[in-house]
Amino acid sequence: MRFFHVLRHFLLPHESNNQKAKVLHPGSLFIITVGLIGFQLILGLAGRSFPRVLGYAANISPEEVIRLTNARRAESGLAPLSQSSTLSQAALAKGNDMLAKGYWAHFAPDGTSPWNFFLNFGYKYKYAGENLARDFADASTAVSAWMNSPTHRENILNPNYRDIGIGVVEGNLLGADTTIIVQFFGSPLQESATANIPEARAKEAAFPISSATPRPTSTPTPTPTPTLTPIPTPQQIEEVGSSVTFVSPFSSTKGVSLLVTGILLMVLSIDFIVVKRNKIVRSGGKTLAHIAFLGMILAVILILKAGQII
Repeated sequence: MRFFHVLRHFLLPHESNNQKAKVLHPGSLFIITVGLIGFQLILGLAGRSFPRVLGYAANISPEEVIRLTNARRAESGLAPLSQSSTLSQAALAKGNDMLAKGYWAHFAPDGTSPWNFFLNFGYKYKYAGENLARDFADASTAVSAWMNSPTHRENILNPNYRDIGIGVVEGNLLGADTTIIVQFFGSPLQESATANIPEARAKEAAFPISSATPRPTSTPTPTPTPTLTPIPTPQQIEEVGSSVTFVSPFSSTKGVSLLVTGILLMVLSIDFIVVKRNKIVRSGGKTLAHIAFLGMILAVILILKAGQII
């Protein structure tokens, strides 16, 4: 019975709570807000202490990204892309390079372009492209975000590409734990077409980038000096996308926020019905204003945890 009384006190208008559910009182809403922010901070700290429990790439595998990408191409009548182990190694190296040098862009601060990674791993391309994503809970939402962006969509649905490679890395980027997905596209340069040496002409780093049709040159392009990033083994590539974890900070934050919002909306609806039915007169009621305030806080939390693409 005591449990029932406590539940009624917090969720239903009653004399014990001045005819307003306790959870809708300003003090309670403030505590809920602080609790959600604290929950987010705890997840961030725990993720560093227990990386195998709070994982950032738990639900993302390169194979799934490739499958979803090819599914979108099939919907547009395009041929599927072939998974290239060379491009996968290059993409993984690009992701590790971003973590090591602390940048979130197509071009590194030292001017290193995505095409350097293609050539460093021996992939001589005729066409090449790159999409980047970070802070997504699963492969489906990342691919959907790319498809909702005209420039990223253009890369995915480019008929000139033949191969695809995916690199998924997790670590600390600019002070925040994150997961980065690197999506490399390419078409190999035919060995017989040695006169056409590829020259990548990239767009600004704020957009997904792809190389233009190579222009003939009179002298061969020198082989670039390899970067210090070690070449991952196929086993390492597979392990990046298949780490087993129990909790994902991305999905946990979203799930808890939506759960709290749902409970508050339910309580608010019950409060409205009870007050109207019993003709309860309240001298001061700013419930809607408080709920709106809390909704703004929840929206900010979700936006901060939303994935990014470039």
